[in-house]
Amino acid sequence: MVELSLLTLLNLVGNNFCEYRDLGYDNYKSLLLAYSDASNEFGPLKVKNVIEKSDNFKVAALAVAAVKCPKYIME
Repeated sequence: MVELSLLTLLNLVGNNFCEYRDLGYDNYKSLLLAYSDASNEFGPLKVKNVIEKSDNFKVAALAVAAVKCPKYIME
């Protein structure tokens, strides 16, 4: 298995976030569900480790979300 990176994590979460928003969930619930999906796929400890060790996590997460589904980020 490929080592989980910040970019891999954020791309998966970004896709899932947009899908949950399309279903009508709010930003917070969509984000939690998307990270739950990532934990199921990669394992919660790997996801936690990537988040803890990443610099500028918020900026990177917003950038990925803005590219994947700008209509929800620009609200």
